[in-house]
Amino acid sequence: MIRGIVIALFILEPPREDPVTEGRKLSIDGTKLSIHGVLQVEESDRLSELLEGHRKAFMSAGCFDIDFADAPGIDAIPAAVLFEFANSLKRAGVRISRLNAAEAIDNLFKSFDDNVSRVGSSKKLNGLHEHFEDLGEAIATFIESISGLWGFLGNTLNTLFDTVRHPGRIRWQMVFYYMEESGVRAIPIIATLTWLLGTVLGYQAGYQMRAYGAETFMPALLAYSITWEIGPMLTAVLVAGRSGSAYAAEIGTMKVRQEVDALSVMGFDIFGYLVTPKLIALICVMPILVLVANFAGIIGGLLAGGIFLGMPASIYISGLSSALIPFDIIWGMVKAIIYAVIIANVGSYMGMRVRGGAAEVGKATTGAVVMSIFFVIVADALMSLLFVHIRPGISM
Repeated sequence: MIRGIVIALFILEPPREDPVTEGRKLSIDGTKLSIHGVLQVEESDRLSELLEGHRKAFMSAGCFDIDFADAPGIDAIPAAVLFEFANSLKRAGVRISRLNAAEAIDNLFKSFDDNVSRVGSSKKLNGLHEHFEDLGEAIATFIESISGLWGFLGNTLNTLFDTVRHPGRIRWQMVFYYMEESGVRAIPIIATLTWLLGTVLGYQAGYQMRAYGAETFMPALLAYSITWEIGPMLTAVLVAGRSGSAYAAEIGTMKVRQEVDALSVMGFDIFGYLVTPKLIALICVMPILVLVANFAGIIGGLLAGGIFLGMPASIYISGLSSALIPFDIIWGMVKAIIYAVIIANVGSYMGMRVRGGAAEVGKATTGAVVMSIFFVIVADALMSLLFVHIRPGISM
């Protein structure tokens, strides 16, 4: 009975206070900081304020001593505050000394030193060899992406041809939705930019030609530039930025939420359900967008000719009719279809590659735009080489 009472009193005895009070745990004498007792996490702010208040004194004296004679231990956070402050003084040329530190405290500060050394060495080793390694990894990743995109394109086209043979399988509601999003909503920005570009190009070309009395050739130059290159290329770049990135973000988000996996488990054809509607929509709207871009650019040239060069509209239109042939317009529409296939496939492919969280969706979106523009330019270069051999009126 007596033994139980003694044990109960021992358990219920209130904890004894640290003989060293809060105010006496830290004391500074000249350039020496003395720590009394165990410095805990909640005292980190007070430690930082005390050190910053005496920074000028330590720097003017050129030394800073830390005395752990009365400190059996220290928590990691105040130790990190103390270590960072001491390092800042050390970088300014102040001598740092740790006095009477227990083995556990020494090991803690040595671990901080080792971590700083590893970070510094990793930065120093970032030399020519490491740059070549990074370049090789980037090239290998790019080749892997192209290889995967090639297989993805094959699956998409195979699904597209199968869908064309069975039109009832097409998700027309989604096709119309993507036609509106990628086509109708893109008309204002495409028309505005090509109109401005046509105006600037017409003004600059006419201004240079006027010096030689050849400003009447400005309509032909502008018509060739707009219909052959600027109209289709600018349309493709804008659609890649608007729609290609949207396709990648949409499918990438579905991958993160495992919705694509759920559709596969339920037996849906992923390409027919997610990719084909986007591809059909872009194939339908891209030629129309190119026609809009060509028309807006030519109108911009007409504006430049009338305002800046004093060229009558009849002369401008006559120059257009003598320069352009229907093949030029048709060729731009053919290029638009090729660009549509590239943009829809690259955007969907980059979305399908997403693994991880939201950050990967952002990377896939950026990659879709960059890769789409890259392949559009490559395709444009190849088709330009073909164009000069098949267009009537051009001889090499």
